[in-house]
Amino acid sequence: MSDPDSPKPKRRFGAGAFSISLLVHLIFVLLAIFYFVKWVDPPQEKLDFLPGGGGGGGNEGQKASQIKAQKRMMTSPAVSKRIASTSAATFSLPDTSPELADAALPMAMSDASSGSGGGAGGGHGTGLGTGTGPGSGPGSGPGVGKGFVSTSFFGSKETRFDALAGHLYDFKQTKAGKPVTDYDTGNPEHFTSRVLELQKRHFREIAFREYFKAPDTLYLTQLAIPNRPAQEGPALFGAADKMKPSGWFAIYSGKLKAPKDMTFRFVGSADDYIGVQTKGKLRLIAARPEIQKTVQERWEPAKTDQEFPGPMGTLVFGDWIQVKKGEEFEMDLGIGERPGGVVGFILLIEEKGKEYKKTQSGRPILPLFTTEPITDQIRDRIGKGFRDWEIDWEDVPVFTNDSSPNPLADPFK
Repeated sequence: MSDPDSPKPKRRFGAGAFSISLLVHLIFVLLAIFYFVKWVDPPQEKLDFLPGGGGGGGNEGQKASQIKAQKRMMTSPAVSKRIASTSAATFSLPDTSPELADAALPMAMSDASSGSGGGAGGGHGTGLGTGTGPGSGPGSGPGVGKGFVSTSFFGSKETRFDALAGHLYDFKQTKAGKPVTDYDTGNPEHFTSRVLELQKRHFREIAFREYFKAPDTLYLTQLAIPNRPAQEGPALFGAADKMKPSGWFAIYSGKLKAPKDMTFRFVGSADDYIGVQTKGKLRLIAARPEIQKTVQERWEPAKTDQEFPGPMGTLVFGDWIQVKKGEEFEMDLGIGERPGGVVGFILLIEEKGKEYKKTQSGRPILPLFTTEPITDQIRDRIGKGFRDWEIDWEDVPVFTNDSSPNPLADPFK
């Protein structure tokens, strides 16, 4: 029999409290997992596909447009993320200078082609390459078009098969980019002697191998470079930080096709040098008066009734060339700059026996040499550069070759 006054034994709650605490924590963990999964994988809105064609008026068309707009907003961060994480581009734009006018560097040349677009209803859009355009009906569809060709007075960086492929070389550096010890920009002979050697070797690729080569290729359809800072040459060929704007030489080469039976000649004016070769023969050498006699050597310009000043010096007339319609011939076009400062070049053609309009001084108004049809954009761009020089824009022969997917071989690649 127990003593009522004796102390009662204490109850132990430790195990029970621990179990309750564990259960409460487990519930919190499950709730946390549930809300985390729900937040990571939000429910997607169901898109209703509307029938194609026709206008999309009414509430249903408006609803579909709102859903598509929301979808674009949801996906745009992912696109930005992909762009941001892309590795560095393999090309760089040429450095420019405040001295360069707005007409100097790449500009829109070719007409933009409209692109047809799909989507909910037919879409029609124009764009830079591909783009989006509003369609008849809800939504918008991608437009596929030719887009704009980025070009400059020295040529386009976009590969073109209707052009001459050009490369720029530096007389002042070795192939490895080391300065040469026997070139002085103040000595005209150091420039002319190298030009004579290139002419002697018919502008073949092997003749340029000892010189530093700018990294980019430009594709030229007309040679019409108004007076520009000489640094534009190296800059546009991708060598602004590797080449000083003097003692450089660019060579453009390719195969062309005669547009008709004709006898014609090249006519040019240069600061400092133009040399044209077809079928392995020099047809024109036009240079500044102080070096003209030296670089032409045994070649003689055509004699004319009178001497005409060109936009960059004396206008020089070349040899007559006879071609048949569709005849293919190789052409090399060299341009060079000696001391630096300002450059300028223009290359025209004259057909034998054709009557041309004349200026008050008696100079025939000739068309440009070109490998593509002259558009309003080309005429406007070149016309602004040669405001005081009249050019024939009406009857312009186009020397091109479109008979194969790759009609122009670039021997300098």
